[in-house]
Amino acid sequence: MDDTGQGQDPAEFSTNPTGNGSKQASPEEEQISAAGPNTVEPSAQLSVRKKTGPRTQEGKNNSKHNALRHGIFSEVTVLPGESSDEYESLLIGLSEALKPEERLEKLLVEKLAMLSWRYRRLLEAEGAEIRQGTEFLEWDQRTRYSREAEMAKRRIPGEVKSSVEISCLIPEIQNPEILEYCLKLLLDLQNGIKSRGFSKDIDSSILAIIYGPKMNLHETLPRRYSVWCNISTTPEEERQRNGYSTPEECKNRVLSEIEVEIRRLRDYRQEQAEKEYERTKLEILRRKVPESGNLDRLLRYETTLERAFDRTLSQLERAQRIRKGQPLPPQVDVKIS
Repeated sequence: MDDTGQGQDPAEFSTNPTGNGSKQASPEEEQISAAGPNTVEPSAQLSVRKKTGPRTQEGKNNSKHNALRHGIFSEVTVLPGESSDEYESLLIGLSEALKPEERLEKLLVEKLAMLSWRYRRLLEAEGAEIRQGTEFLEWDQRTRYSREAEMAKRRIPGEVKSSVEISCLIPEIQNPEILEYCLKLLLDLQNGIKSRGFSKDIDSSILAIIYGPKMNLHETLPRRYSVWCNISTTPEEERQRNGYSTPEECKNRVLSEIEVEIRRLRDYRQEQAEKEYERTKLEILRRKVPESGNLDRLLRYETTLERAFDRTLSQLERAQRIRKGQPLPPQVDVKIS
């Protein structure tokens, strides 16, 4: 008796009914075989599918840029506040246009994307220089006018107590705020005289703030006020003898003179606003080119980026020619001093 099967389980050496000597399948194996491959667990199928990579064209198009999305330049090129998605789009677009294959080619494409991104940042900086010079021009002018007006008001005392020459506002009415302040003072003077009549101390104080303390300057409102105010105080007998105007007529004449001055200043204000508007438009146009110092800095940076871009693109073209076995064009080394 052959002892090769001694001590072994007879079931391990049972044969199938065909008698070909092959091992007979167990009931569990027959069940799995009858069920077929479709009974593999879903998690196992997903695992197999992941290992084979994307199968659709869309999936392949997306996955071919995975290496670019995490390039060595991406983290340092995109600054806080800039869009990493836009940089990624730029990088993918350059990759699709230039079709790098080897690692060196991909590295050069990344460098081109970095240089293009920095060039974009340069244009934004140029735009910021122009905006700073144009958008805040009117604000800067108003701020300057306000400061000048405030300083002018602080130089004027509340009351004029001597004939010493002091500052007054009328020479500075090219400042719109000082002009408005003069108009306000004239309106206050006009309303005061209407309601109470002449009050030489109060009226002279207001006139001195606008025109200075000298009341006898020819053809000025203070001079005309002084004349009519003196006539209004003339004794009645002398008035009748010389045919002077009555106090009420004198008051009306002064009010008329003040109204003429108010209209003059308002006309000047209108003309000034029109001229200022035109001047501001021209100044904005002029400032659409940055100042020379900033412009030189931007132009030097632009030249540096353009040279680096051209050099990198040339290196990429040579690398692709070497890979394809194509002849290399002679290198041209141009140095500009």
